[in-house]
Amino acid sequence: MPPIRSQAVERIRRDHDTMIDLVRRIKATCTQSDKVDNCNDCELRQRPICHGNIEELVRAFVEVTLKHNLLESVFMESVVPHAHRIAHNQAHMEIAQQLKAIRLVFAEDGNCVLAIEGVDHVLETLRTHANDYDLPLERYLLAPA
Repeated sequence: MPPIRSQAVERIRRDHDTMIDLVRRIKATCTQSDKVDNCNDCELRQRPICHGNIEELVRAFVEVTLKHNLLESVFMESVVPHAHRIAHNQAHMEIAQQLKAIRLVFAEDGNCVLAIEGVDHVLETLRTHANDYDLPLERYLLAPA
């Protein structure tokens, strides 16, 4: 196995850890999400702080996830069977659509609680994606050339 392939697997795993950490940080930023359905129900002085922090973290999560998807697509290019590559890239597009929806809803009403719920949904999608697509990708990358 070429060293570049093992480095690719390490990078994929690091990216996954980064995405999970960002989700954890997003959820930890709002201490009221289990008590309120909308940021307007929170204390007035707390809203701008939460909103700014969550907006920044959601933006970072979107960027990291999209870059990760692009990176995986590059890694797949020469080692993954065509059918898996097509399905894997389609799954990336579905994740991108979920991320876009979070950003649009957040831009419209700034409701951090909804953003957190959306990020939770993306995290579940990413976990399924990792099992269905990324683990096979790792096996392809780590297989003898």
